[in-house]
Amino acid sequence: MKKAYNELWITNLNIQNISRSWHRKNLITTKQLEQITIDFPEAFYKPGIFVKTGLFLFTILAGSFFSGFISLFFLENSTDKIFTVISIVCAVSYFFALEYSIKDRKLFHSGIDNALLYMAEVATLIPVFLTFEHLKIWQYCLIILVVNSVLLIRYADILIAFISVGALYVMFANIIIASPQLKPFLPFFLMLISAVIYYFNKVNYGVYYANCQTVIKIFSLVVFYLGGNYYVVREGNALLSDLRTPIAPQIPFSLLFYILTTAIPLIFIFFGLRNKDRILLIIGLLTTAFSVFTYCYYFDIIPVEIILTVAGLALILLTIFLINYLKTPKFGVSDEKDDSQNFANLEAIIIAHQFGQSPAGDQLHFGGGDFGGGGAGISY
Repeated sequence: MKKAYNELWITNLNIQNISRSWHRKNLITTKQLEQITIDFPEAFYKPGIFVKTGLFLFTILAGSFFSGFISLFFLENSTDKIFTVISIVCAVSYFFALEYSIKDRKLFHSGIDNALLYMAEVATLIPVFLTFEHLKIWQYCLIILVVNSVLLIRYADILIAFISVGALYVMFANIIIASPQLKPFLPFFLMLISAVIYYFNKVNYGVYYANCQTVIKIFSLVVFYLGGNYYVVREGNALLSDLRTPIAPQIPFSLLFYILTTAIPLIFIFFGLRNKDRILLIIGLLTTAFSVFTYCYYFDIIPVEIILTVAGLALILLTIFLINYLKTPKFGVSDEKDDSQNFANLEAIIIAHQFGQSPAGDQLHFGGGDFGGGGAGISY
């Protein structure tokens, strides 16, 4: 499917961002940065966060007025069919405005196009839901997943990515809960689904989907942890079983969930440090805090408020110590932002700069001919 935004400009924008990062590290001069900006141009409209927020709210307001204006013509016949027609008219109008703003106004996640996309998505789903009433939850989730997947491929929006993954989890959870044989194994299924999503999300789909992949990665890691967390499983089991007791009853395999509650954050932290993966490390630290809360909730040895205060103080002191200690990288770990992925494309950018062309990311491959890939054979 053809992508909505100019991929070449997105690649050039990424190159400019990397170059600015290098400039801040004094790896390139200001003159070189200016030359890179000239050689890899882009013309997207990218307002600041406050302007972007204002444009988003204003577009939502304008879209609401538009749908309200259309509804005025059907006040006397407010049936589901009329509402479906209004939604279709609004969806077509929002999509038209979205495509026009991207192509003609060069918008790139500027607030306006985001709002138009969300309104178009809702307006598209409403007629489907009105037409197919009384479906099961997983069937509604499947519809949302299909619609959002199409929008995700074309527009690469992070909220659409978030909703798509959420719909996928809810769909599988609803199917599993409906089966008495599978219901006890819901936590393990969620962990398995998370592992599969994480595995396929590791594939590099290019700069266009980089932010969406980050969202999906965070989502899958968090759900993987929650699927093995003792507190979530025990309280969730009581909720799903409609057990209205002051204390949730004990669950099967409790020892296994105690181990998972402890082990998963440590595994996240270990691989986060080993692979220089900031996201994995941060999620590992946050899940560690939640694991501490889990144990404190069920083993009330020391009041929770005292433990949280002491733990918070210890984390602050540890953070200050590590920031000072890692100013000079130790064992390849630094307190600075990890730009290893940016530096991984250094060669491609330099070569592209010399030839005045944009690098093609993972599509840039050398070799291919005979004589060890040097291109010196009869094939080239």
